[in-house]
Amino acid sequence: MKSSNRGVAAVEFSIMLPLLLLLAFTTGEIGRALFQYSHLTRMVRDAGRYLSTTAIPNTTGSVPDPLNDSSCQNCISNTKDILVYGFIGGTVPQLNGLSTSNVNITVIPSTDSVTITVDYDWQPLFGEGASHFGLGEQASTDLSFNMQASYTIRAL
Repeated sequence: MKSSNRGVAAVEFSIMLPLLLLLAFTTGEIGRALFQYSHLTRMVRDAGRYLSTTAIPNTTGSVPDPLNDSSCQNCISNTKDILVYGFIGGTVPQLNGLSTSNVNITVIPSTDSVTITVDYDWQPLFGEGASHFGLGEQASTDLSFNMQASYTIRAL
């Protein structure tokens, strides 16, 4: 009786291993996505704090319209640098694939409010898509998605 059950555990393990690996990698990717979104929102808040203190040059009392680098002593470029690189003049982004072109800064002049919006295309660690087994090259699911974070501040 004992010899007929030989190897059953190995067969069961080989059947369950792909499912267990898929579950483990999926859990890891979801955790990584949540961490990166949390990091992105913190980066936007830090840049917002910097911009809130520099958007009104020489304490004129209102945000310049249009708000650009020449009207606020490079505050737009510096804010984008702080958001993407962590400090002014950085070269390595804090999140892979994030650039200053992903950052949009808009002004609401009547309220002296400034909104910073970031569009970040999150990419999974283990590839950009999941192929559908045996259905050809055309049948695949894109696993990347867009993360958007925004922060509205009132200039001081």
